[in-house]
Amino acid sequence: MKLQYLGHASFRLISEMGTTVVTDPYSAAMVGFEMTPVRCDVITVSHHHQDHDCTDGIIGDPAVLDEEVSLAADDIAIESVATYHDDVKGAKRGNNLVFMFLVDGIKVVHMGDIGCYDEAVADRIRDCDVLLIPVGGTFTVDAVGAKQYVDAVKPRIVIPMHYRTSEHNFNVDGVDKFLALFPQSAITDNGADSLVLNDAPDNADTRVVVLSRFKD
Repeated sequence: MKLQYLGHASFRLISEMGTTVVTDPYSAAMVGFEMTPVRCDVITVSHHHQDHDCTDGIIGDPAVLDEEVSLAADDIAIESVATYHDDVKGAKRGNNLVFMFLVDGIKVVHMGDIGCYDEAVADRIRDCDVLLIPVGGTFTVDAVGAKQYVDAVKPRIVIPMHYRTSEHNFNVDGVDKFLALFPQSAITDNGADSLVLNDAPDNADTRVVVLSRFKD
């Protein structure tokens, strides 16, 4: 499996067979920079805000999944579970979908714009291989809230997303507050835009991997 970071909360998952899923494609008007156009078979949308549901940068005619599902897209199994975009049961920002993928035997979870800690959700995704989680706060859980999920879920790898960079045009926290909650030895930040896993990782302690945005 290849996991490629497209920026903000968008990733491209590519199976060994070549099936491709893109999560939460975004609008430059909302985020501050253009998403590199990519091709995929399936788009997953955690919620309908323009920084998560803009399909303009997608090549081809992919299926769009924006509701609770349990299905297979060729060799990728996809499930989703309804959650909230805030800490008042959706009253401020509405609902959110957490998507779970099984790609080449590797369990990947994309948290979308999860807005609060939900023990039932943590139980559902416990022991996943790769957790993609927002850490910037304001519109999602912040660094401490994201770490609460990490401690409960115990993923082998966690990849932060939805945090401020020099390219962003809206004000959320950067990734540093989240990284400060982990020992330096657990963090990998080598400027890569992709993570390639040939097998499910078997490290005992969670490893944090910071990916750079893919630019073609």
